[in-house]
Amino acid sequence: MSDAIARPELLEVPIGLIDDPALPSRINPDDDSIDSLAARMRAIGFISTLAVKRHGARFEVIAGHRRLLAARRAGIAAVPCLVYPSDAAHALAIQQAENVERKQLTAAEEAIWFAELLELEPDGGTDGVAARVGEKRGYVEGRLALLHGDEDVFRALQEEKIPIGVAQQLNRCTQQQYRRMFLDNAIRHGATVTIVSGWIAEWKRDLEPATRDAFAADAPPPSGPPITNDYFTCHACESTDHPQRMVPVNFHDYCLAANVKPALELWHRRGDYVKKPRTLVEAADLVSGLLDDWPDLVRCPDAENEAQTPQ
Repeated sequence: MSDAIARPELLEVPIGLIDDPALPSRINPDDDSIDSLAARMRAIGFISTLAVKRHGARFEVIAGHRRLLAARRAGIAAVPCLVYPSDAAHALAIQQAENVERKQLTAAEEAIWFAELLELEPDGGTDGVAARVGEKRGYVEGRLALLHGDEDVFRALQEEKIPIGVAQQLNRCTQQQYRRMFLDNAIRHGATVTIVSGWIAEWKRDLEPATRDAFAADAPPPSGPPITNDYFTCHACESTDHPQRMVPVNFHDYCLAANVKPALELWHRRGDYVKKPRTLVEAADLVSGLLDDWPDLVRCPDAENEAQTPQ
């Protein structure tokens, strides 16, 4: 490590020359806490330092992003900074350590941060990132897997619409159309990790083999009858419309067999049953419908018998 990196320069830097991190680890800074920090700065001044790196004639904040935002809101003109050379990759670990110490990063924030550390020093791999941030390699790789998984799942994790365990389970689903449906249901219904894990397990058991073969580029044509997939079919109306509004419903298999299936069979056969008319209009409609289905009802049985008697 060179002296320039080991001993950063302490400078008073105009705040107008300091830029936000290119990839800030804090994705959604808490506005209330920043406002509170800005109020303290107005009262007592800026009593800390920022860690920044040179970026041409400007500076990019490494550590102290929240303090920079608060200083801007407080109207402070210049702040003391520890200035690192632009290639001081180890300074990124400073930001990670400071952020973890001051306020725990979310899983999505850590994923972005670990990816930047890996990009800056790829030779060390995930082992190098783990060593710099003081975590195990599996922990680092787990966060990176979130970043490299489904982008909609990661965005939902960023916006704290789903927890990390749900995101990890959703990324186990390898077919996008199913994964997005599960994600939508998880967000709308606040599904837990256990529930989503059950969805994915059921999908892997019943649907993954068929969908994997169907989507394979060189998959041979099926030799037997086509597989009927009713996963996106409403069992009440038997329609495939609006699949995004379909929701998984959990039943014990014995409850399903004893209650739900018989009820659905009755519902689908509802047209076979005649409802007793309550008004003259309803009675006339019933008679009209019966005559349409059974035109022989208009013939008189006695007259028919007379016609069949030999003269």
